[in-house]
Amino acid sequence: MIKAMIVEDKTAATELLRWLIRENCPEITSVTSAMSVKEALPLMDNFSPDILFLDIQLQHETGFDLLARVKKWNFEVVFTTAFNEYAIQAIRFSALDYLLKPVNGEDLKKAVERYKAKKQFAAGGEELYRNFIRNITQTDDKQFTLALRGVGEVQYVSLQDIIRLEADRNYTKLFFTNGKNFLASKTLAEYEKLLREKNFVRVHRSHLVNSKHIISYNKEGIMILRDQFEIDVSRRKKDFVSRFMEHRQAQNP
Repeated sequence: MIKAMIVEDKTAATELLRWLIRENCPEITSVTSAMSVKEALPLMDNFSPDILFLDIQLQHETGFDLLARVKKWNFEVVFTTAFNEYAIQAIRFSALDYLLKPVNGEDLKKAVERYKAKKQFAAGGEELYRNFIRNITQTDDKQFTLALRGVGEVQYVSLQDIIRLEADRNYTKLFFTNGKNFLASKTLAEYEKLLREKNFVRVHRSHLVNSKHIISYNKEGIMILRDQFEIDVSRRKKDFVSRFMEHRQAQNP
């Protein structure tokens, strides 16, 4: 049984989400709602939701104002928002979840499934949301801190400290400049989508690399990274990687 709470300042949006939950998510057995931060805070203490569906933009406040005042972090947040690429990037980097408005039943079901899957891993608690607040207040998304969910723990890392990412079935192993590594509970394809505009390049089916840590790349298609790891760039990626390296060289002669 899952308890859900909706924080939304528009009655129609609240009623739509309630209806979608009834129609699509039988595992959610109890739903309550609030229209403001002031109304939500005491209700959260009494209701103890498992999932909080939180509108980012409330009438006179934001969902972030609510998170900043929460005392008991025993729930997962699913943000609901109109399209805002910067906020969505911050949410993704913080290993949190969101639904784009107008919400539909299929996306809602997937969000609840992701919630259930996350229960196998570290919940992360307060620090996940503190990290999100730090990210959303950055003026440059390249300064975001990436939250990595693993089995039993969450780790936070700056993009500049990641050398490469390697596929490990449905997981991804990340290798850092300090010589350590971390097994994260996301696929390499998910990280490629998240990092493709942050100087990370997919050079092989199994490898995503931080271009800032490429030491050399030769005509045979062998790439050497800062940690001296060698990658034989896949045949179908060689032309793309060659053009990328030429562009990088032109930008940094």
